[in-house]
Amino acid sequence: MNDVSLLEMLNAREIRCQIQQQLLHKYKKPLICLTLNIPGPVKVLSGVPGAYAAGCRRIEESLNRHLVLVEHLETLKEKTGYEAFYSVDATPEFIKEKMIVLEDQDELGRLFDIDVLRLDGTKVSREELGFPPRRCLLCDEPAHACSRSRTHSVEELIARITGILKRSQVLSYLSRMCEYALIAEVSATPKPGLVDRHDNGAHSDMCYDTFVASTHAIVPCLTQMASIGLSWEAEDGDGLFRAIRPVGIDAEHAMFRATNGINTHKGMIFSMGTIAAAAGLYYRCHGCFHPEEILLLAGKLCHDELEQDYKKIDQTNPRTHGEILYVRHGQKGIRGEAQEGFPSIRSFSLPAIRQLMKTCSDENQVYINTLLALMSRVDDTNVLIRTGFSQLTYEKSEAGRLLDLGGALTREGMDALVQANEDFINRNISPGGCADLLAVTIFLWHLEQYEEEKDETTIRRTGT
Repeated sequence: MNDVSLLEMLNAREIRCQIQQQLLHKYKKPLICLTLNIPGPVKVLSGVPGAYAAGCRRIEESLNRHLVLVEHLETLKEKTGYEAFYSVDATPEFIKEKMIVLEDQDELGRLFDIDVLRLDGTKVSREELGFPPRRCLLCDEPAHACSRSRTHSVEELIARITGILKRSQVLSYLSRMCEYALIAEVSATPKPGLVDRHDNGAHSDMCYDTFVASTHAIVPCLTQMASIGLSWEAEDGDGLFRAIRPVGIDAEHAMFRATNGINTHKGMIFSMGTIAAAAGLYYRCHGCFHPEEILLLAGKLCHDELEQDYKKIDQTNPRTHGEILYVRHGQKGIRGEAQEGFPSIRSFSLPAIRQLMKTCSDENQVYINTLLALMSRVDDTNVLIRTGFSQLTYEKSEAGRLLDLGGALTREGMDALVQANEDFINRNISPGGCADLLAVTIFLWHLEQYEEEKDETTIRRTGT
């Protein structure tokens, strides 16, 4: 049984006080103490380890962002709850202000109880810094008033907290899979004309490290878009695409800052962001991930909004590469693909990756051949923009030839891939649109494998 008795809770409280006193005396620094607000006899609910890890991560990111040195970190993982203690080199009032921001950041933050202790052991309160008291999870009244009057039952609170933990767990998985998919795509080697672990393909302004830096910069924004979808109230998604567009702009700015102005992931931000939001909404409504349904939902979310964008294009003076292709050739590119629910992924790459994953244990080989399946069938506007229709026709036929040779699954195919890379570089061919579709396909395949994780996070322990 995981139930905690009153005596166990009293002992845990005494141990916490002892640790606090020892750390204050030893390091002579203010102390941050993190616990989770979990009422009732079971303190380590499913999802608590991940929520605790997220709390530690947010604290550490905030301290790093504000250049606050951590002198010592100590953690506990007991049935009475998870706890973390940070001895930090800053004024307690400054630290408390930053911790209040974390507590009020989102619904998960509302489960964090982050105390800041002065050297004399007294707590810095929210009220003395001019912040309002914490609100109740259920009715948004002051939490201490509801607790004192027992306005809500433990069962009601646990139901609310369980929902928050579950959504946090799902969001954490969505975030990790966004990052994994982006890194897996650029890491797949060899890719004809594309940046990979061996060379820069047909690009002179970017490399593997550029993509890694860009990935780390945009994943928080992609996660935010998934979070918006996960909490969206309208089941049909009305208004969701408009809600995530400003986050997409933030992601572009973050990308350009990380890459010194190089466009590594602009199209990817649009595609992955839209699909991540759709995945969040789909999970909220259905409690699972179904890739084809998510793609169709993504198309529904963005269709009308993008149609309005086309109407605003100045037909006499198109400004971007995408607008030029649309005005001159009627090519909508990735936006047209999105409006139709990403048919290239539904028809080509998802069936390919599913079949390959059944028969091949080497993910690099799976991803290369999935890319080739896309390249052989998709009109990649990146290739059109760089080289024109004749080279697009050549690129598609070459991808088909590579698949006929076995692609990454055979020695002959691998040798041909290396030669094709050199050829594509000389021809300035870079199928970046297909690379983006590959990343989304990887993301969706892993969502399809999702099962709720029980205790996926290893909790760090440090000695005193």
